[in-house]
Amino acid sequence: MRRNIVAAAALAAALAAPSAYAHLDHPVPTISGTAPPLSTEFNSGGENADWELLATIPTANPHSDLDFFTQNGEMYASVGVLGIAANGGGQNILRLTNKDGEVEPELVANHPSAACPQDPSASLGLQHDVEATPKGEVILNTSFARARRTDAQLLIDATDAAGRCHDQGTGGIQSAPRGGLEIIDITDVTQPKEIGLTSHIGQSHTVNVDPRRPHIAYSVTSDRVPVNAEGTRANETATDTGRFAHDGFEVVDLRSCLEAPLGTIPPGTSIADKRNLCKPQVYRYRWPSVDIALGHTNRDHVYGCHELELYPDDRLTCAGGAAMMMFDMSGAFDDNGTPADFTDDKPRGTPLPCKLRDSSTTIAAYRTGAKVTDCVFGEMDGKPVDLGIPGWKEIGSPSLEGVQHLGSAFHQGRETSTGALDPAYPATEDIDFDHEAELTHSRRFVIASDERGGGVTGGAQCSPGVDLQFANGGLHAYSVDRLLKSTPKAEDAEARAAAAFQSYARTSKGDKSIFRAPVRTQPQASFCTAHVFQQIPGQNRIFMGWYSQGTQVVDFKENPDGTLDFEQAGYFVPEGANQWVSHIFKVDANPDGTFTYYGATGDGIVGDAGRNGMDVYKVTLPAPPAPAPRAAGVDEKESGGGQGGANSNPRSGGGSGQENACAQSSGFQRVSARARGRGLRISFVRRETTPVSVDVFQAARKSKPTKHRRVARFTGRRKGFTWSGRRGGRFVPNGVYFVRYRTKAPDGSTDTRTVTLVRRNGRFRLAREHQRGERCGLVSAAALSSPAFGGPRGKALGITFRLAELARVTVLVKRKDKVVKRWRTRAYEGGRTIRLKLPAAGTRRGEHRVVIVAERGTRRATVRLSSRRL
Repeated sequence: MRRNIVAAAALAAALAAPSAYAHLDHPVPTISGTAPPLSTEFNSGGENADWELLATIPTANPHSDLDFFTQNGEMYASVGVLGIAANGGGQNILRLTNKDGEVEPELVANHPSAACPQDPSASLGLQHDVEATPKGEVILNTSFARARRTDAQLLIDATDAAGRCHDQGTGGIQSAPRGGLEIIDITDVTQPKEIGLTSHIGQSHTVNVDPRRPHIAYSVTSDRVPVNAEGTRANETATDTGRFAHDGFEVVDLRSCLEAPLGTIPPGTSIADKRNLCKPQVYRYRWPSVDIALGHTNRDHVYGCHELELYPDDRLTCAGGAAMMMFDMSGAFDDNGTPADFTDDKPRGTPLPCKLRDSSTTIAAYRTGAKVTDCVFGEMDGKPVDLGIPGWKEIGSPSLEGVQHLGSAFHQGRETSTGALDPAYPATEDIDFDHEAELTHSRRFVIASDERGGGVTGGAQCSPGVDLQFANGGLHAYSVDRLLKSTPKAEDAEARAAAAFQSYARTSKGDKSIFRAPVRTQPQASFCTAHVFQQIPGQNRIFMGWYSQGTQVVDFKENPDGTLDFEQAGYFVPEGANQWVSHIFKVDANPDGTFTYYGATGDGIVGDAGRNGMDVYKVTLPAPPAPAPRAAGVDEKESGGGQGGANSNPRSGGGSGQENACAQSSGFQRVSARARGRGLRISFVRRETTPVSVDVFQAARKSKPTKHRRVARFTGRRKGFTWSGRRGGRFVPNGVYFVRYRTKAPDGSTDTRTVTLVRRNGRFRLAREHQRGERCGLVSAAALSSPAFGGPRGKALGITFRLAELARVTVLVKRKDKVVKRWRTRAYEGGRTIRLKLPAAGTRRGEHRVVIVAERGTRRATVRLSSRRL
């Protein structure tokens, strides 16, 4: 362990609330700067680890979860608060990087969803989780080749108890309706504004958004539901507030709240009109039986999801307190006839009969003009309906359809009679409360975090030099192929536990695969346990907040024999740390093989003991272990919402998922074009019998680049043909052209190919390609904006590419054998569209070759594209 001394960045200018917020109907309070002084010391370590604290932004708010998003080429984070915000709202928005990708942390806006009178005892329920949608060019939990990467439009703010500011009832916190989601418009990121709210029976402890379906959010409850000896759930018969507990999750369709083309709101619509148009639809999914969620030892309760994660093949992992559950969501969405376009997918089933009402807040200073979609007390056929579980069942249980349970890893279940101080199994043997669960990149394992004691009771205590095995949780790995369909049924508790423990992954030494962080602070009575974690796509490396133990970096190695070993790679513990979350927003690959990561934290605790702010840091670490190959039978095809019906499973094809996905998304075997007289012979070989459309575009006329102008179009073609080269009775002029071929692939997506041509002396000649469509390999797609650039107006050349998985990439431009431009080597996430630009100024006329080199371990892919500077 080493101790570093750094200067925390002073951002006092950013701590004053901007006058631009005067337009809000709920004003944002000024951040007073009353945060206690921060120490400049921190403990850090790890083999060859180099840590640096870049900035600390104190707000005096106890911060909770965060999410990253981009707008106009800049990276932002929105950081929530733990229930009660002493200053500056419920969401604090930081700009992390400028348009050049340089890290320049700055507080730019606050949203007042937690700036009102609240009940301090409800702080855990009023914690403000957050998701941005769409997310833009950010690091996701895995590679999503079809994720929507456009600029963020909305923040979704979640609260899990009655008493949130914008729906707070009378007298501030009296008679407050149940919590839910707040839908915040951030098309102007400096002036966030709520345009809608939802209220749910289970409220909203956390929220998730589907990266491919930016209009689909998941309201996640974490509710505890008692179960009697016969397996009957208490929320089915309760006559009091127990009927509002929800064992399941709810899907929220936000298309009416997003701007077109992702939603239905016309761009440029005012906030007032957006409030009138934003009318979410909500679909409920409830556990079909307690057997998928019931613990193996303490069997008197089940939980809803505490947190969930979504994957490209529509699998969903749910950390359900007493069980980790995995579901197949592929049958839950209607693809609307466009299997390659997920933005128009609609949930299958019947939405809840929710009621649109005004905010219940009566104190004018905290009221909002946004409407509430009330899914607790709804309306059906003009009559009120109680949507608690008994009332919902009476109206036929309208539900989300097509969800399939794939398996569960069952835990002991939290002890409810003696509290978390005396669980049946210690942290070295089992999970007390499953907080979060994620699939590894190989999809062979699922990793879950054990938030012992909920992070607030004695069950989350620790002490240096003494291993308190009943406290201080950790990370637990399970084998996907050993998940169980039902909780163990043996009469004997030990036999049930033994059966449940078969799902554990094993280390190379044969032990359960569990990691617990060493304690590097003074004794902690609480807040010393594993919490929110993040895998870096394409790497077997985890960054996570560990409450009082700061940021922990954990590597894991997937061995050829099917075992998994954890190993600590680094740690970063600022003095007074209480890190709810610590996530990475930027990764750079270095020439020596190391990686530099840039991260941000949500840090705080109610009272003066915590840092109550956000830290921004960077660390350089040796390369992590590479993920194992994808598990057999896992299909990463990312096809549309359940094309084959409610029970379809897109992974049923078997074989190599990556190779199968490439084959399924390819509609052509080859395409070609060659001169025939003054015209052109256009040929292609299809994989399917679907027709082909062919377009010929002009990209330059003589020595002048032009907008791409279509000069010929042919549709419904099933075999090759000859084009005369004429348009309007005349031959097209000399210049630069390309032919575009389109057809449907076996998976329903559109396969597009191009052939580049130059026309000289009235004859076409084949030129080097300027675009390369979807392919297999590290570089899944690459393109130049045009086969010609420059000209009298100095038209720049755009360069775009997308990777199949995280890799180190070098991009350079050559004219003849001379390098005229080189972008530094860095790591890029798979599934992201990377955009670069080569200005025409300073370049000479002639052909320019763009070379894209991607490297990952021993694998290497090189793509060469060409454009002519005119």
